[in-house]
Amino acid sequence: MPVTCHLRILLAQLNVERTKQRQTSISLRRLAEESGVSLSVLVSLHTGRSQRIDYNTVDRLLTYFNRFLPVNMNDLLVWEADQEQLLATPFS
Repeated sequence: MPVTCHLRILLAQLNVERTKQRQTSISLRRLAEESGVSLSVLVSLHTGRSQRIDYNTVDRLLTYFNRFLPVNMNDLLVWEADQEQLLATPFS
């Protein structure tokens, strides 16, 4: 799938910053409680098994992470073009 979610990376960056400040790490369970996104959705995004994400989830995650780090949509969702598919798709 050419669109990937970098929740794992954002959570790791947040936890690195928290460690520097001698604070405890944020788990997926705590992220679910504090962001309002269900744990099952977070696990699916974290493991890369999610097939879709709704706007409300994106909004909640970006709002949550921006409390600690400057992040935007491109930090959470990344589109990586499949070059073979781009070359094979005719545009009319």
